Amino acid sequence: MKKEEKIQARREEILEAALDIFAKKGYHSTGIADIATQLDIGHGTCYRYFKNKLDILHGLLDQIQKELSEVIARQSPDKSNSLEEYRSQIGEIGNGLFELFGKDVRVGQVFFFETQGIDDSIATKIKKTHDLSAKVTELYLINGVKKGFLRKNLDTDVVAKAINSMMFEGIRQSISHKSNREYATRWMKAVPDLMLEGMKANL
Repeated sequence: MKKEEKIQARREEILEAALDIFAKKGYHSTGIADIATQLDIGHGTCYRYFKNKLDILHGLLDQIQKELSEVIARQSPDKSNSLEEYRSQIGEIGNGLFELFGKDVRVGQVFFFETQGIDDSIATKIKKTHDLSAKVTELYLINGVKKGFLRKNLDTDVVAKAINSMMFEGIRQSISHKSNREYATRWMKAVPDLMLEGMKANL
């Protein structure tokens, strides 16, 4: 294994251990010593790869953001030509996001519950995640307006942010219900129904 690969492998080990402990104990109650102990390494080893505990949390959020982007990128904003095609896309994206956070509850626990009120840099990173998601959502809405299956007077900026808020709240609620699939399915049906009934064009 090359030096760069060894460095990356060790970073990933530290991030994995941190994800586990942050989810179980909470960010504030976790120390570098807890992470080092779980990996059976010295404290100094952690500091060779990360500046501090906050830097580790940034590393975890970077990973989560990357996976979120991959889920969203599976669909194309200009693909839909009808309301039903758009509904199908919403379902695919929703399934992908619920799967992302549902397959490993630790990810959602850290992203939704352990990042609040920690540091301005963390708040900024979370905001950027929400803003980017809303911008992508708006591209879908603009496509629907252009093609005539969404209302011409739709405020795409505000509606995209509202949709984004509902989507992330659905995931957060699902995690609170221990990633119950049935509960997640209810959210995935309710949100598109609410969205599309209010946005569809009167043809």
